[in-house]
Amino acid sequence: MASMLRRAFGKVFSAGLAVNAALTRSRLRVLEQRLLTPAFVTLTKWVRGSRPVEPTAAAIGSEWERLLASRKTAHVTNVETQTANTPETAYGEISVHCPLRGTGDVHACHRLMAYDRALVEAAGGQFIVLDSQATPGRTHCRIAIRKRGERVDDLVPAHEKP
Repeated sequence: MASMLRRAFGKVFSAGLAVNAALTRSRLRVLEQRLLTPAFVTLTKWVRGSRPVEPTAAAIGSEWERLLASRKTAHVTNVETQTANTPETAYGEISVHCPLRGTGDVHACHRLMAYDRALVEAAGGQFIVLDSQATPGRTHCRIAIRKRGERVDDLVPAHEKP
């Protein structure tokens, strides 16, 4: 039963990604932001289950990986420990083929990533997309995760880059 649920979840995730991506670029984006994304977040937590998470970027990053459909397509690549100038940060990549890939629409990407931000926020963290697949020539997104309340002013989100 659990295996069947996971397979169904993967298919729903892929279909939902395509629909949500299209909606983020349309005048109906409010439907995606207020209805579909929260529904997919709730579905993800229901299928994957909620767990208490240690309040560290590494633990929150591991929880983000666990909640997503596949570690092959979204995973933490490294964790930088806290220094005098920067908080602990988990960096990761998302390589699942995004429907926004190459479009140049990094603002639609930011709206689409509300799903990941909500999952990470629920685990006690902050999720920032540093580089987006929407940028022409990129084949993966590069992300950063920090625990809630830590400064993020040194991380420039993709949708705010010139």
